Amino acid sequence: MNSHALTPAVTANPRHVSGQSDQSSTVRHEQRAGDHRFGRRGFRTACLSLLFAAFATAPFAARAHGVAGARLFVSTMLIDDPNVADEATLPLFFWLPQPTSPGTQPAQQYQLNFEFDKRITENFGFAINDGYTWLRTPGMKTANGWQNVEVTLKYKPYVNAEHEFMMSVGVSRELARTGANGSNGAALDNDDTGSTTPTIYFGKGLGDLPIGMLRPLAITGTLGYQIADKKLKFSTDATGDMSFNNGGPNLWVGGMSLQYSMLYLQSQVKDLNLPDWVNKLTPLVEMTWSSSASKPNDTSTQYLFGIGVNYTQRMYSMSLEMLVPGNRQTGSHLGVVAEFHLYFDDLFPNSLGKPLVSL
Repeated sequence: MNSHALTPAVTANPRHVSGQSDQSSTVRHEQRAGDHRFGRRGFRTACLSLLFAAFATAPFAARAHGVAGARLFVSTMLIDDPNVADEATLPLFFWLPQPTSPGTQPAQQYQLNFEFDKRITENFGFAINDGYTWLRTPGMKTANGWQNVEVTLKYKPYVNAEHEFMMSVGVSRELARTGANGSNGAALDNDDTGSTTPTIYFGKGLGDLPIGMLRPLAITGTLGYQIADKKLKFSTDATGDMSFNNGGPNLWVGGMSLQYSMLYLQSQVKDLNLPDWVNKLTPLVEMTWSSSASKPNDTSTQYLFGIGVNYTQRMYSMSLEMLVPGNRQTGSHLGVVAEFHLYFDDLFPNSLGKPLVSL
């Protein structure tokens, strides 16, 4: 599911997606909200325990993940893919120099993010996302801490195998104040109020095209509307300076990916007798964006591109992309994102890799 994809960033905290401000960098798209009765540490411990306690020896069997007909939609890092599956990202590494004024050294943002996806039924599941952020600003003490937890519910109602099309719908909740808070959390741009993001996901393979060498292409995309629990408000003092409360603006969030499957080329178009490892590669380009949808707001429109390659085996995949800020509000220099992704449907088909409920 990879719902904790990365949103366009600005200097301080991360968004597959959270609230963003012009002073901070945000990861994924896909947003988090708070429940204090459980407690930050208790909730995070329970999530991690659920992930790691499930690893047990089980017979292997080949099963499909992210498949529509002959098309395999690979796991993407900046946006969420359209599939519902049993899988995990352990971990995703993210580095991006933050926006800065000309002639000054940029702050460096690093993240290690984790995700666990579990099917409840064949086509309905949930995802839990979390991560740890370091923000290194020249001349200042490094700010670091956990991100807010994000939980996503996702349902896949439609797959057209003949036309290689897949569509899902979902909703994400950012659990506010489940990560670092106070002055440290503010520096990391951890939202102080929760948000809900209804989202549409789709994937379309271009195997219908009459030009053979273009048929391995596929497009995936997401479109969501992030609704803040607390409306952003501002006030001005006697000098005319403006200040904002701890609420947030509503946001449009989304993105797209363009993929070229070497496996599809080899199996469905023409076998070029390339090495087996080459046939497991998928070069791809991703783009994620966010834009304010309400007034007042303290954010700007942001774009972030990822250019790289995915390598998919039966039981795991690995991805590496160069990050390219689309505007000055997103970042000051090139960055890097990489992940290691596990497919539990193949690793543990009789336990962790099957739905909780068989209908």
